[in-house]
Amino acid sequence: MLSSSTWVPRGFAKEFPDKYELDDEEMERINQLAQLEINDAKEEIEELQNNGNASSDSPEEEEDDKPKTAKLGDQFEIDDDLKEYDLEHYDDDDEETQGSRVTMLPGLSNDAEFHEDEDGDEAYITLPNEEETVQDKQESQIYPTDNLILSTRTEDDVSFLDIHIYDDGADDLLDPEVPEGHERPNALYVHHDLMLPAFPLAVEWINFKPNQPEGESDIGNFAAVGTFDPQIEIWNLDCMDKAFPDIILGEPSGAPSLKKKSKKTKKNKHITTHHIDAVLSLSHNRSYRNILASTSADTTVKLWDLNTATAARSFNQIHSGKNVSSSQWHSTEQAILLTGGYDSRVALTDVRIQDDSKTSKYWSINGDVENVKWVNESQFLAGNDQGGVYCFDIRTLDKPIWTLQAHDAGISSLDVNQYVPEMLATSAMGEKTVKLWKIPTYTEGEVLKNGPSMVMSRDFGVGNVLTTSFAPDIEVAGNIVIGGVNKGLKMFDFFSNKAVRSNFKNELSKLQKQAREEAKEKGKQSRIARKYDGNYTETMIQVDDVDGDVESEDEGGDDDIDIA
Repeated sequence: MLSSSTWVPRGFAKEFPDKYELDDEEMERINQLAQLEINDAKEEIEELQNNGNASSDSPEEEEDDKPKTAKLGDQFEIDDDLKEYDLEHYDDDDEETQGSRVTMLPGLSNDAEFHEDEDGDEAYITLPNEEETVQDKQESQIYPTDNLILSTRTEDDVSFLDIHIYDDGADDLLDPEVPEGHERPNALYVHHDLMLPAFPLAVEWINFKPNQPEGESDIGNFAAVGTFDPQIEIWNLDCMDKAFPDIILGEPSGAPSLKKKSKKTKKNKHITTHHIDAVLSLSHNRSYRNILASTSADTTVKLWDLNTATAARSFNQIHSGKNVSSSQWHSTEQAILLTGGYDSRVALTDVRIQDDSKTSKYWSINGDVENVKWVNESQFLAGNDQGGVYCFDIRTLDKPIWTLQAHDAGISSLDVNQYVPEMLATSAMGEKTVKLWKIPTYTEGEVLKNGPSMVMSRDFGVGNVLTTSFAPDIEVAGNIVIGGVNKGLKMFDFFSNKAVRSNFKNELSKLQKQAREEAKEKGKQSRIARKYDGNYTETMIQVDDVDGDVESEDEGGDDDIDIA
């Protein structure tokens, strides 16, 4: 199951990601994190022991009613009896025939070994040979033309953040930048993954590196992940094989566990330092890059300072004490945050205003708000739990510009192409199709004669669709990734579909002209400016699993509704 996704623009990822090294400083940080988890476990054990029923009449009932911790204790006693057999070392290698393992030296794998010559004089270490090292480095290399795609995956109750690589390929024979014989098709595969503590609900890319010394660049490549746990994890995407996040937002060091605190916290009490329920959405401020907004099922909206890893501000009445489901910062007005909640309202909040009662302007819709999304600087969309989509203009009255009954169930994803704002993709909970719409442009004061029109409706084979995300770079502007309850992330290029090209003919022409001009300024050639001739083949790429199995398939469109 893929529950959320987002892209990383080209050029931000490190060409050769770092290998995780466990030094003394990192070990101390891990010990502190582990101690917090141990304290949580102890509190839960004490709670179970206090709630244990010690008054059972029969031995059978007594055994059945034993607290889990008591049964755990019995298991520990059994384990103590087995210690004399030293079974845990049963399969250990014979130390007389092999060198001792190197396990505490940073940068060395557990495959490295100490050895001595026959005289016992010269000690040496066996390491991977140069060919293996070079091959490993090449396999992990990320090129400036590659995109990263982040998706959150859950299998068998274990969750991961998958970091995919998308290579747009170099199969254009007319491209002067591709040497003869070096053509290659596009490719999508998992580069590495990171284990998460709970079921993920939101992932957001962050281009900020916290706590950089003066004079050093603070441009980074990080991901924030929100889960059913109240904490937010910040991961460095340029480091592989990490077991713990770089930063945890909302983890009160040395304090009682958040789980226990959340049980005892009154619903009307405003906790300003951390969330006490699931994190439903995340939005990174692209102007004030040290600021991350989060919304939660605890009804609050919080603004986090990534430099201090603390909540700089917390709002609890923007959505009248209801769940806050979605959020997005304005693209140019840095202090304006768009949010949607289960109070059937969309809020536009100026976070600079200190009086909470005067910070927000509201628009109402039918049903709970599931998603909000900016179309441009003045218009935004809101999707509800009944499959409806509403478009508002912040300069006009409360009435929507247009409404659309896009689906028969709650909107699960709502995404607008940033290079073609007339292109809207929607999906719904419990539905297997992704729908592409052409939405009308709007000028203030204009009375629209026509609303949105559907261009395509397609089942991409991911089961019930949970997430969609358009690419952020102009050279892959038509690409969208799709994830659902079935295994595998899929990518589709909408412009590769003939009906889509026909409906967005003028928009595509404008896009290609812009791409050509931007490439010329950099002294390069634009691939998208030459794409999509009359014979262009429609293709789709799928990643089946984390081992990187990729399936490319031609799409005939027999199961689609394509409206030319």
